[in-house]
Amino acid sequence: MRTMLALLFPLLLVPQSMASPQPEADVRIAVQSTDRHDLALERTLAGMISEERMQETVRNYCSFGPRMGGTRSGDAAASWLANEFREAGLEVEIREDAEISFHEEDEWEVTVIGGATLAMAWPNGGSPSVDGAGPLSLTPGEGVVWLTSGNPSSEDAAGCLAVLHETRTSPSGWPTPGRARGEWSTPVFRIAPQEAEALRGSLAADPGTRVRVRLIARTGRGNPKTVVATLPGRDSSRYFIICGHGDSDSGGPGADDNASGVAVTLEIGRVLSEAVRSGLIEPPAWDIRFISWGTEIGSTRQYIQNVSGEEPRLEGVINYDQAGFGSWRDALYFEPDDIPVNREIITIIRTVAGDHLGQAGFPEHFASTKSQGGTDSYVFQSERVVGEDIVPSITVYTSAWNRLNPLPVTPGFSPVNWFEDEEEGKVTVDGDAFYHSAGDTPENTTDREPWNMGWCARLGLLTARRFIDGG
Repeated sequence: MRTMLALLFPLLLVPQSMASPQPEADVRIAVQSTDRHDLALERTLAGMISEERMQETVRNYCSFGPRMGGTRSGDAAASWLANEFREAGLEVEIREDAEISFHEEDEWEVTVIGGATLAMAWPNGGSPSVDGAGPLSLTPGEGVVWLTSGNPSSEDAAGCLAVLHETRTSPSGWPTPGRARGEWSTPVFRIAPQEAEALRGSLAADPGTRVRVRLIARTGRGNPKTVVATLPGRDSSRYFIICGHGDSDSGGPGADDNASGVAVTLEIGRVLSEAVRSGLIEPPAWDIRFISWGTEIGSTRQYIQNVSGEEPRLEGVINYDQAGFGSWRDALYFEPDDIPVNREIITIIRTVAGDHLGQAGFPEHFASTKSQGGTDSYVFQSERVVGEDIVPSITVYTSAWNRLNPLPVTPGFSPVNWFEDEEEGKVTVDGDAFYHSAGDTPENTTDREPWNMGWCARLGLLTARRFIDGG
């Protein structure tokens, strides 16, 4: 989300609550409740959402690799997801996006000979393959494994077996993946400061320390794969989208960003399809398309351009990004609430959350926020897509970026049941301490707070149904 852009060490963890928070008895609610909807039916549907199933989806999806557009891991993940949608009874197509350049790192290992493996090492995208061993050195040289805290250049690194680059980390202490700039004949591995410190200690104790490095990497051109699954509605001339980007965006493991968004999208599709097949609910008024974008933002733009002029009219979008984890707060967020076309759908999702406040599986704290940009929902409201209508389009999430981010409250959309330490007139959006890092794994994120995906799936499902039914 928010595109910007051997030694086992103890992980620097941000304190977390390990169980789903329970609502206080004296909840403070500031949304308009409604009796128009069958809340008992809604809670039955919500009860069909499975956090365990979404956790398993994230694990399966991450097992393919970073899933960058055009890569084998991206293609394999798209094929697996398409099959999961088919098994859920949905109509599925895989759309090939325009060809792009890709880099893909299949396997790698950095090991101190006679020691252990560097658990946090992550290759720079675009690094060439390597398999060999060399002396550890604090200066570049022929055949050495160069350990540096400065930004290495391809000229200085030429002749080295590999470079171990002590780099910036996420707040969790894990290194952030990066991309090699220019042409490199030497592979670069990013390592965390604590790994670098331990390596320097090993070198001081034994100047003959040697390191084995292995990397299987490929570069080329390929077509990102966007998966589109459809639940037919009673009126197929109109449709609604529920979506999330399928690539990791950063080139890292991408569990929270954004296998979590894919897991939520798939789970809503499974539940709605099952509910229709069983006769629990009738088919939706319009088609619902469940989409996993081959690349964040790029595939979304291509989709809009490709469907331009088609008879079905897009009526609204719920996008999921960083839907599986939050490091400092337990809350749910929806954005943007400061765009007029979104007023109805933002009001609906806030009302849904208020109607079910205090129920198991729903968030205790929730807020809508102003525009932050940088994720797929904004493409549907971008002037860069010439000639297209702006449609209601929101992102639902439990963290954004890698830090706490205080934002001014949009008039008319006060946060609900909010935290007592919050500054008046502000909403602080939670961050993910593992954002865009080698540590964004299921074990560190989605497996630790599965209720985040549960919140997102339940509110998104019920909001889509109310929006399609006219509020």
